[in-house]
Amino acid sequence: MKIQALITVLSSAVLTACVAANAAPEKQVDSDYRIQVFKDCEKVKDMPMSKSQISAYQALQNIEDTMTGLEKPVRDMDEELEVYQEQLEELADAVTYEDDNVLKIDKQKLREQKQLARKIEQIVRHHEADIRAIEKEARRIEAASMRFERAIKPSLEGLEHDQVQIINRKTAKPYRCYQHG
Repeated sequence: MKIQALITVLSSAVLTACVAANAAPEKQVDSDYRIQVFKDCEKVKDMPMSKSQISAYQALQNIEDTMTGLEKPVRDMDEELEVYQEQLEELADAVTYEDDNVLKIDKQKLREQKQLARKIEQIVRHHEADIRAIEKEARRIEAASMRFERAIKPSLEGLEHDQVQIINRKTAKPYRCYQHG
């Protein structure tokens, strides 16, 4: 489903902005927000975030929270559509059949197929506003993640790394290394 792909791409974009960004703050401040840089699961650097980095990060987090709320109705739609799509696929094979080298169409199965297609269209139409809201929020996430990436990129300049973690010391969970490969 296109919506699921959009959600996956957006999640990847946010993760990429947070994890794959390169950073050196213009002026570091003593704060609870920190950038931790890792290479092969070993901490290379731990530095406080600047005010502009924190601002960009919090803006991105706020948009992510909004997106999470917007995704729920679309996930519900996907679940509902999945049932109808499976039924539609089953009917697709039953609509036509061959009898004595003559291709025949089962009109009842064709009507059932059309009814299912109408139900799918109705569900999608019912969620059009949800889909548009996600698309709008996706543009905001893209802009916020680019702003965040620009804010932290100078901080990591010259540092060899494969992972970057942004933490708030007040709410930080223990670091978990993600091995590649």
